[in-house]
This record gives sequence, C-alpha cells and structure tokens, in this order.
Amino acid sequence: MVRYLKGRSISLLEQSRILPSFLNLAKLALALVKILGRDADIDLERLYSYQAANKMKGWVGYMQRYLSAILMSIDKKHLPEAENWIRRAIEDDSKNGTRWSLAQDFAHCGELCKRKGDLPKAKEKLSKAIEIFKECGADGWVKRTEEALAAIQE
Repeated sequence: MVRYLKGRSISLLEQSRILPSFLNLAKLALALVKILGRDADIDLERLYSYQAANKMKGWVGYMQRYLSAILMSIDKKHLPEAENWIRRAIEDDSKNGTRWSLAQDFAHCGELCKRKGDLPKAKEKLSKAIEIFKECGADGWVKRTEEALAAIQE
C-alpha cells in the first residue's frame, strides 16, 4: 500500500501539477502509514508545511487529524501537540460543516484521551463520535466506535 501511494498516486499528482492540496493530503496520509509501520524517518516541519499550504476547506480536518495521529504515534512527549492539532480539527470541521470528518475527529480524540489515561474524557469523545456517525448514516463506523467505547468501559 505504501509503495502504491508513493509510487503511483503521489508521482502522478506531482507530474501533472494538479490538485496541489490533494497532493499534500496524500503526502500526509503516506507519512501516517509510514509512522504506523514504525518508519521513524519523518520530517515534521515538512508535514506542517503541507497542512499550511492547503487551500481546500474539506481537507482541513483530515490534514490536522493526520498530523495529530502522526504525533501521537511518535512518542508520549508529542501528545500535547497531537492534542492541539485534533482540537483544531474539531473546531475547523465544526465551522466547515464537514460532519463525517468531525465524527472522525472525535473518535481520534477519544483514542488520544485513552492513550493519555483520561478515560472519562475518552468515553465522552467516543460517544460524541458515535452520535455524529449515526447522523451521517455511517453504521459501520458506529459499530466500530461503539466497540472502542465498550473496550474502555470494561
């Protein structure tokens, strides 16, 4: 998957010089896949520049959430910065009316709170994500998030 993203999608976007904001979103997604695969070769400043160059409102929350997930996956000392990014994502997705992305933000925020050890807040955020996923008709995401919530309550 990583090879495909890097080899095909990103190179096509770079060559065609179209959709620069989508190219930056793809680069952030690739960085997230790499960090989740334990590839520690991440240039945070470059990743921040991708988000700063974004011109598409619909992708603001995605980019901020991806940055939060990347930071959360690096180590515990990056958790406060990860929390700042997900707060920004929640704020921007609320303002932009991107409800499904907002639900993703709350689900991610719940996982971040869980990692920090704040279980009451994690439950609150996951419950909010479930509520919004239901509004969106995202039944699979509702089930997945309910399972994450149930795992905390046990």
